[in-house]
Amino acid sequence: MKSIFTFVIALIISTTAFSQVDPYSEDVKKCIKSNGTMSYYEGVVDQMFVMVEKQFESQNVPESTWKEVKMVKADAMKELGQMMVSAYRGHFSHEDVKNMNSLYSSKAGKNMFKPEKLTEGDKVILSEFYKSDTGKKVLGSQESITDSMSKISEMWSGSLYRSVIDKLSEKGFNL
Repeated sequence: MKSIFTFVIALIISTTAFSQVDPYSEDVKKCIKSNGTMSYYEGVVDQMFVMVEKQFESQNVPESTWKEVKMVKADAMKELGQMMVSAYRGHFSHEDVKNMNSLYSSKAGKNMFKPEKLTEGDKVILSEFYKSDTGKKVLGSQESITDSMSKISEMWSGSLYRSVIDKLSEKGFNL
């Protein structure tokens, strides 16, 4: 009985701690939104739904069921954001994330993802950023952060796919 009580208390504490959003998490979420990461993954989810709809084409799944199943997207994106926060924690300090957000919110930061719009002034600002401690950290951790993000992406997308298939199966539609 004691072990069950201890388990329940630990679960409550961990759930409460996990659900609280700290400033670091908020800033990372802003960062991955500003740098296009979240937009990219929203597109990935949309493409997955197109693929799943093709897989279930012969099942004549009603549009109302698809709408219901697609509601998992919002929670999936929140989960992905939290997973990315975890990856960033292993690579960047809160100050680094704030510096990245400052860059991404600037004209140069917005233009950096559209090279044809980069002005000479933008290039100078970007060059200065990458000479800074944060910029050096970004450049120096590219391989490691890419590896982390790849693992997160694989785990997250597999879980999301299984979740969608399970929801369809619960509704009586099977591959």
